[in-house]
Amino acid sequence: MFKKVVIILLVVFMAVAVSGCGAKEKMEEKVAESVVEGIINKAVDGDSKVDLDGDKVSIKGTDGEEFSFGEAKWPDSGAAKQIPHLSKGTVVSAMNSEQYCMIMLEEVSQEDFGGYLEEIKDQGFTNDSYEFTSDTAYNYSASKDENTKISLMYDSETKAVTINYEISQ
Repeated sequence: MFKKVVIILLVVFMAVAVSGCGAKEKMEEKVAESVVEGIINKAVDGDSKVDLDGDKVSIKGTDGEEFSFGEAKWPDSGAAKQIPHLSKGTVVSAMNSEQYCMIMLEEVSQEDFGGYLEEIKDQGFTNDSYEFTSDTAYNYSASKDENTKISLMYDSETKAVTINYEISQ
């Protein structure tokens, strides 16, 4: 599954870069969707439905699994609904499906990150925890149970946060 997601992301980014190039017209968007859809389907040997909406790309596979990325706002569905919303800072990128999300934020103070980390721990993400601290970086990862894992990374120089959350089956 992870390998497919990585392949899809690489293919979509390349296809959007080639076919998007500032195109905002509805017709050009439909052509870009068709090109991206064809490339994705060849990459995963399937029949996916692709929807390009501004910076957001949504992909729905034949198995019903949905995956979206690119939108610069906190996702309101899928795995992202299972974790607390970090309301401080600015979301710069989000990738989300029913089982995985990655959210990147900027302009988050060290104090706000610390508060969010405590909120994550209060929700029970303390099992098998791992913490790493350097002069400018802090990483925390832990599980809530055998099916859920979270990883938080904070860079104090850039004030950037990356949140990775995974639900395994």
